[in-house]
Amino acid sequence: MSYYSTDRETFYSSDPNWLLITKKIRQLFKDKKLKDLQLTEMTRSLMELVGHDEIILSLEYKNTLMKDGMACLLETLKTEKRRCGENFDLLYNLGELWAEFMREIVPTLQLIFANIKHLNAKGDSVERITLEQFRDAVVLQTEIEGVIQQAVEQRMEIPRSVVQMLLVLGNLVTNMNVDPKNDNQRRICAMCSLVVKPYLNPFNTRPQY
Repeated sequence: MSYYSTDRETFYSSDPNWLLITKKIRQLFKDKKLKDLQLTEMTRSLMELVGHDEIILSLEYKNTLMKDGMACLLETLKTEKRRCGENFDLLYNLGELWAEFMREIVPTLQLIFANIKHLNAKGDSVERITLEQFRDAVVLQTEIEGVIQQAVEQRMEIPRSVVQMLLVLGNLVTNMNVDPKNDNQRRICAMCSLVVKPYLNPFNTRPQY
């Protein structure tokens, strides 16, 4: 059986195990939690797929599952913004979303995909890949940079959850693995420099006070 397909279809598009996993992961990002029975069912389905190509499975995790999941989280913010109108507080809502993300979604994904070697090798991990996707597809798709800048200038308090979020995402890069071309990581570290003093920005050799 061939697992290759074109356009937006996945390699496992016709496999019932993959369809179940895709459905449950979307539910996880929407509801922020899965029941124990659902986790058991997903783990069993995933093991059925591991016998195929783990490299393809890893790519599907990054390119399909995470993109769909992050789009769901971003839509959560957009829905709340439409509901609140001018009273929408981006930092508060993003902080709340981050807390749920780290408390429920990331640990669940780690549990489900712990045995997929290509997702947990060569400096990668389910947690790191998922955090990078959250950084790129959720955080940096908002107006957070302008809001952070304004809050700092007006000496407003930044929610602790947002400070934690920036530090965790900023820690995805260190002085040992800085990629000057990674603009998304540079933007996160720049925000860390604004809300944490002192902060040693890996994109800047001098600590900022």
